[in-house]
Amino acid sequence: MGYSLEKAEASDNRGQQVSTLLQAKEQLERKNIELEEAILAAKKADSARDIFLANMSHELRTPINTILGLNELIIRESQDEAVKEYALDIRQAGNILLTLVSDILDFTTLEAGRMELMEGIYDISSLLNDLINGISLQVRKKKLELRLDIAKDIPHKLLGDEIHLRQIIGNLLSNAVKYTEKGRITLHVSWRKVSGDKIELYIIVKDTGVGIKEKDIPKLFGVFQRMNTTVRNKNERTGLGLAITSRLVGMMGGKLEVQSVYGKGSAFSFKVVQKVEDRAPLGDFEKQYNESLRSTENYRQKFIAPMGRILVVDDNAMNLAVAQGLLKQTRLQVDVASSGEECLELMRHKTYHLICMDHMMPVMDGVETLHKIRELESNPSADVPVIALTANAVPGAKEFYLNEGFQDYLTKPIDADKFENMLIEYLPDSVVYLTQGQNVDLEYEMQDAELALDIRESQLFVIGFNIRNGLKYMGGDKALYSKVLRDFHLILKEKEEALRGFLKKGDMPGYAIVVHSLKGNARNLGADELADEAFELEKMSKAGRLEDVEVRSPILFNMMKTMRSGLKVYLDSEEENVEQDEKAAEDALVPVTESEWKRGLDELAQRLDDFDGDSAGEKIKELKRYNRSESDRKMLRLCEKAVKDFAFDVALEVVNAVM
Repeated sequence: MGYSLEKAEASDNRGQQVSTLLQAKEQLERKNIELEEAILAAKKADSARDIFLANMSHELRTPINTILGLNELIIRESQDEAVKEYALDIRQAGNILLTLVSDILDFTTLEAGRMELMEGIYDISSLLNDLINGISLQVRKKKLELRLDIAKDIPHKLLGDEIHLRQIIGNLLSNAVKYTEKGRITLHVSWRKVSGDKIELYIIVKDTGVGIKEKDIPKLFGVFQRMNTTVRNKNERTGLGLAITSRLVGMMGGKLEVQSVYGKGSAFSFKVVQKVEDRAPLGDFEKQYNESLRSTENYRQKFIAPMGRILVVDDNAMNLAVAQGLLKQTRLQVDVASSGEECLELMRHKTYHLICMDHMMPVMDGVETLHKIRELESNPSADVPVIALTANAVPGAKEFYLNEGFQDYLTKPIDADKFENMLIEYLPDSVVYLTQGQNVDLEYEMQDAELALDIRESQLFVIGFNIRNGLKYMGGDKALYSKVLRDFHLILKEKEEALRGFLKKGDMPGYAIVVHSLKGNARNLGADELADEAFELEKMSKAGRLEDVEVRSPILFNMMKTMRSGLKVYLDSEEENVEQDEKAAEDALVPVTESEWKRGLDELAQRLDDFDGDSAGEKIKELKRYNRSESDRKMLRLCEKAVKDFAFDVALEVVNAVM
């Protein structure tokens, strides 16, 4: 009996234990489920934040792009100095607003621990040049002295996180300018070898500004901290700049240091390790920078491309207006589309050299549109380079766009200088004519008589060219007009053969594309009658009126043949005149001593180095009068051709090779 009772009690205990274990298991399973739900919720929150950041960046940057872009046009085109002054203030305020938007995005990313280093090869000269240009306007406005103490022997090409390094130094420089009312700003860059192919960059930014009280220095790197000083009240504002800068330096393995004397100035410094990609020394950066200022003081388009055609796609009408305005002086033929669907429709009928595409558009975004462009059947521009122009500036955006198939990426607000550099890189060389900083906006009417003599207006008029119109499209540049005429002569036969081929196959869409291109080329050169005829055939072919096109095409072909023949005679006679002029010059050659010859070449080199094309041309003519060897005369001919093509750097190399 006792045994049975004990056995029963033991059985009850085991039952309770099992029950307890089961309850514990159920609780553990519930906890696991709750943990999984919490992890999933956190992931959703992170995803939502990423989407929010990307959208916020786009939504805020889009109106800023419009403001700064249109303001840039005012700066370029206004003749009223007071209006220009207002516009410069708008540019400054807009850039501050843009910086604040970027700071918020960066700080949020840093807080979440998702900021990553993005290493790549960069040229330190380009980095420093952009940084200094970023503060140059305010430095001049405040009449501050900018001192550059850049090591001449620093390796010029490095591997590292250029984007964040640029942001760090840029923040320090802008702060230095902001809090300095008189005196100077100094940028010091030095280096030392660490090991193997690695060096340590040492950056110091000094100013003679208001300085910081010793008790306030620990607050500098806090979030939204305000310095409690009466001296700073004029420019006082809270912000994220130094907080982000300090964290970025730490992320790159360094530490941001500060030394300051209240009322006398401050010095911020840090060290970061970078890998050397090219040990060639930087050289005298200050000299290089001062030389570059000549081309940046006043806007000069870097190129013109009257035969180039690009398509800009953006759902924001103001962004399209800004892009067209920025490109106006390049003489590019610019089409615009306000949606992905409109972009694809245009590409079914037209050929483009380049497409600039916004990302965040309704219905069909830029990425989807790009993929459809590549898949589009019978698309003559299927392989055209496509650049992403977008306000999405969050970290990793560039890599995203390149992986999706874009050739390059440019953030809004559009930097006009970078935009033009990108266009020069991706447009075909055959349609781009570099201006080398020269002013090609000359008034044709001011040189009417001279142009008529030099280009023999009557001869061109006979074969169908209105050279007054053509020269206006070329900015009054006679050498450029002559070069484009030669290019046009070469493509006339190609286009005629292409049109005949499409006509034979009854391919009206293909015919329309080529005849449209012919119309634009002819119009840009002043061949107005040919352009008008091409336009009529373009309308017929787009409407699918094959019989009408067959009847009218012989008229166009006859005009093209006549023009081609006339151009050949004109161009041959032009070359003959040049040869006759050279022969006549040879008959009147004068002796020259070696010292005089050397002095003449030195003067020519100096004029080429100053990008003074007119003066260099006159000097070449003077040197060609001297009795020199055939190799010297050949050198001058090469140099003269390079100057006519605005290739002053090439001409300078030719001259230096014989000096």
